[in-house]
Amino acid sequence: MASRELSSTRLSVASWVIYDMGSTLFFPGVVGLVFPLWVTDVMGGDDATVGYTLTASMLVVFFLSPVLGTLSDRLKRRMPFLLTLTIVGVISTLSIGTFQYPLSIALFCVAVSSVYLSGIFYNGLLADIATKNNVGFVGGIGVGVGYFGGILAVILGFFFLELKGHIFLFRTMAIFMLLLSVPLIVTGKYKLDDSFKLPVKKILMHTFLVTFRAVSHTVDNKSWLWFLIARFWYLWAISAASFFAVLYGVNTVNLTEREVQLVLLVGIITGIPMGALWGRVVDRVGPLLILRANVAMWVFLLALAAAIPILDLAKELWWVVGLMSGSALAGLYVSERPYVLSIAPKNRVGEYFGIFNMAGRLAAIAGPFSWGFISVTLGLGQSAAIVCLAVCALFAFFTLTLVKGSGEEI
Repeated sequence: MASRELSSTRLSVASWVIYDMGSTLFFPGVVGLVFPLWVTDVMGGDDATVGYTLTASMLVVFFLSPVLGTLSDRLKRRMPFLLTLTIVGVISTLSIGTFQYPLSIALFCVAVSSVYLSGIFYNGLLADIATKNNVGFVGGIGVGVGYFGGILAVILGFFFLELKGHIFLFRTMAIFMLLLSVPLIVTGKYKLDDSFKLPVKKILMHTFLVTFRAVSHTVDNKSWLWFLIARFWYLWAISAASFFAVLYGVNTVNLTEREVQLVLLVGIITGIPMGALWGRVVDRVGPLLILRANVAMWVFLLALAAAIPILDLAKELWWVVGLMSGSALAGLYVSERPYVLSIAPKNRVGEYFGIFNMAGRLAAIAGPFSWGFISVTLGLGQSAAIVCLAVCALFAFFTLTLVKGSGEEI
């Protein structure tokens, strides 16, 4: 992308980092904690209700990700998309529970889709504020500081879930998401390129053609293709595990809701220093090695989580899962974005992140669906569902061994 929408000043870096706190608050707070408990404890739903709702959200994201990413490259702007999606996500989250149950489910889908799609443009802005030598560190700071948003979400849940209820938390978290977005929204630039004067039909046609080319050309670079396949499998496992960790801890490991929230808090706190630490290591040894190491860690964690109820192990081992998951998730996020930036031409960053995001969203379709289908529709229970996730992560690790170092183009 030719134009810069953020200056590489400390203020811009700080604004970019603070924004990550809002999205990090949303996922463990709204998606991982409040929504599943609201559906199962208050509205009479089950794992399938949660899983299939998330699947519907991810279907929307899957189809829109490459289109919006390529369109942003054509218009040479990310900030207008980021602003619009952020506002839609906040308003939708704020409205969950205000209307009847079906409409609230639909609003949750809109909120999840909007926050996920905003990540395309947020990730792309990293190229504006970082250099090749410090992209891992800056990204790591974003991940690490962003975890404070997750801490805030757990603290809000710990103090207000029983006292004020789920609807109060939806609204409170939406307000915090908006407040944390303000610095980046204010410091960004929004002036559109002259290409915006082209007919909308022509822009959209160009977008679909470029998107098709990007998808079709993926097979030309085997390393990039294997990376996308691996990302699909490990995010299948990780996204489903993140979405259902609270329900699994309460229903299968037999922890209390308070205990599960405390374990979640420990994992998030661990991710704060590990984000910066992994970022430094990425700058020194490259992103691919760190990515492999953290996927291997996820294989171990998911296997341990499955073994606790199946082998009747001490439920205190869930603390190990929570502690290590914070580090493993931070390492994953810190290593992914630098890898994509290292192989993406500067004028096609949005396109690459669109395909990158599409692979992840396809995984986020399969993950929640597989959990609901295995645990409820097939009636095999949550233990069988998490065993499936461990197998997916293992397959991803072996696929990553086929990925070569960065530097190749599609």
